[in-house]
Amino acid sequence: MTAEAPLTGAAGLRADDIAAARDIQMSILPPEMPRVPGYDFYGCLRPAAETGGDMFDLVELEQGVFVLLGDATGHGFGPALCATQMQAMFRVAFRVGAQLGEAYIHVNNQLDEDLPDDRFVTAFAGFLDPLAHRVSYFSAGQGPILHYRAASGDCDWHGPTTFPLGTMAVSRAAPIRDLDLAPGDILAVLSDGVYECEGEVGLFGRERVAAVLHAQRQASTETLAAHLMAALEDFAGPREQQDDLTLVLVKRPAP
Repeated sequence: MTAEAPLTGAAGLRADDIAAARDIQMSILPPEMPRVPGYDFYGCLRPAAETGGDMFDLVELEQGVFVLLGDATGHGFGPALCATQMQAMFRVAFRVGAQLGEAYIHVNNQLDEDLPDDRFVTAFAGFLDPLAHRVSYFSAGQGPILHYRAASGDCDWHGPTTFPLGTMAVSRAAPIRDLDLAPGDILAVLSDGVYECEGEVGLFGRERVAAVLHAQRQASTETLAAHLMAALEDFAGPREQQDDLTLVLVKRPAP
C-alpha cells in the first residue's frame, strides 16, 4: 500500500496548512469596532484561496484609536504568524506607554532580527485623536492611503513615509504625518490586493476605488465596505481571487 499524498494548493501548501494559516489570520482581527462619539469605523479581511499575511487592527487605547493595516510578504503559515507577531508587538508597546515613533523603532528592529532577509511587512499605523479630529501616522511601504474630503468631493492620495518593516534596523523613528478629518471626511487604508485586483480591462486601480467612495460617501463605513467588495467581485468576474482584500475605514460623519 502507498500513502496518499495530501491535497495541496497552487503554492504547494497542504490544504490543512492553508486552512490553519487562514484561521490564524482571522483570529487576530478585532472582535468589534471601536465606539467613539462622532466617528464610524469598519475593518474587514477577505483572505485569498492561498492565504497571505494581511491583518488589521482597530482598537481604542490610551493614546487614541489605534489604526493598523499590515501585509506580510509570502503565503501560508509564515506570513500569518508574522502578521500576528507584528500586531502583538505594537499592542504591547502601546500598553506600556510607548509613543508611535518609539513603537516603530521597537517593532521594526525586532522584525529585522526575526525575519529572513527576503521577508518584510508593509504597514500603516496611526492614532486618531477624536477630540482634535487628527490622525497621526506612519506608512511603512503601505500605500496609497486615501483621504476623501467631503467639502470638495476630492480624494487626496498619500504614499509611504518610510520603507517596509523588517527591511533594516533603525535608530530613528519614521516621520510621523498628520491628517485632519473634517465633517464627512473618510480615511481609507486598503491593502494592495484591492488596487491590484485583476479584471478583463486591467487592474481595479485608484480611480475605481475613489468612485465607489464618492458614490457611497453618505453611507456607513460598513455599507461602504460592502459596496467596495461587491465592486471588486464584479470587476474580477470569474477570476479567482489572487490576494487578500483588506479594508480599514475611518469616517467622521457630518452632523
